[in-house]
Amino acid sequence: MAHPLPARLLKDVGRILRAESVDTPRRFLLTSYTASLFKEAAGFLPAQLSSPPHVVIAYSIKTNPLPELLDLARDTGMWAEAITQCEVAHAINHGMAPEHTVLNGPGKWWPDRIKVTAYGAIFCDSLQELRRLSRLVAGRKLETHYLGIRLRPATVNSRFGIDLSDPRVFSEVVRTLKRLPRRQGIGFHFHMASSMVGVKTWRYLAENFIIAVKLMLEHVGPRPATISFGGGWHPDDWTAFLRKDFQDLAAACRRHLPTVQRIILEPGKALSQRSMCLLTRVLEVRRSRWRTEMVVDGSIAELPDVRSHPHRIVSRTPAGQVGLWGPGSDRILGRLCMEFDILADAVRIPRHIKDGDLVAFLDAGAYDASMAYHFSRGFVAPLAPSSL
Repeated sequence: MAHPLPARLLKDVGRILRAESVDTPRRFLLTSYTASLFKEAAGFLPAQLSSPPHVVIAYSIKTNPLPELLDLARDTGMWAEAITQCEVAHAINHGMAPEHTVLNGPGKWWPDRIKVTAYGAIFCDSLQELRRLSRLVAGRKLETHYLGIRLRPATVNSRFGIDLSDPRVFSEVVRTLKRLPRRQGIGFHFHMASSMVGVKTWRYLAENFIIAVKLMLEHVGPRPATISFGGGWHPDDWTAFLRKDFQDLAAACRRHLPTVQRIILEPGKALSQRSMCLLTRVLEVRRSRWRTEMVVDGSIAELPDVRSHPHRIVSRTPAGQVGLWGPGSDRILGRLCMEFDILADAVRIPRHIKDGDLVAFLDAGAYDASMAYHFSRGFVAPLAPSSL
């Protein structure tokens, strides 16, 4: 019978589970498996590149800024998506060209604007930002291939983007974009986490976004344009999206948006979520008549996103193979003195597991990595000088 885990993942995690002397908890990059994920995603694009709009994937730095992942993104032809100037500098330092960088979010100029030749695309998060950046672009104090807006979905509560349901706001956005130099490309960005609203709702919102952009372009007039889709997909949903839904969306773009030259796909955590595992060690196994509880030296400090998506769990079997844990009524508890430090509460702990064994949590490479924090380690971040 075939193993439920892919062969490259088995090879990587099998090597990690044999590292008996390593200090835990520790996060590992699943090197071979992750490279295959990036190549697979990039491999869907050549068929889309033969005619406009051309398609590019933008790797979301915030999900995991690990240099090795940025290198994979660059080497597979991806762009970078940044939400701060720190991330822009980080991308440039690892070989990403500024003109292949997309700027998004409300704090994209924090902490200080760095000097670059030209960005690939900038999507304004507010009307105020659009006014300010349009003046900079018109005065040649800011260069970007595309300057545009992030649209706030009308039927979903979101703090991000510009709400075009107000006719006065719609009119001002149109006027501002029309005043841009004729050479300036414009852009429109839609982002909603598919893993939060569901695949069907995401597609419905994306289709409405295309119609809204069509209406906007009819008022602005013909000029080079780009549109950007962000999804925050679960990895399985991302693969399914590339194979089916994206083909339909690309066809809709060609049909309704003839001046759009480029489609930018921002998959969010879909690329990085499965790139890492967290290796932990069993501190104590507590068996009772009703269920088994197990305490490990990992915690929500190392897996802060553990509640938002399933984390597959593996360990070595008595035969030395990689065993994938199944569902059950047992619980895995973290090391912290916090009631909510529960890493799994519906799992079946194998009977052979004992104190000191290694257990790996898969799917720990996105926000589990970039949002991890130091806790219960006896120190805090340095304070500001008392003389301030």
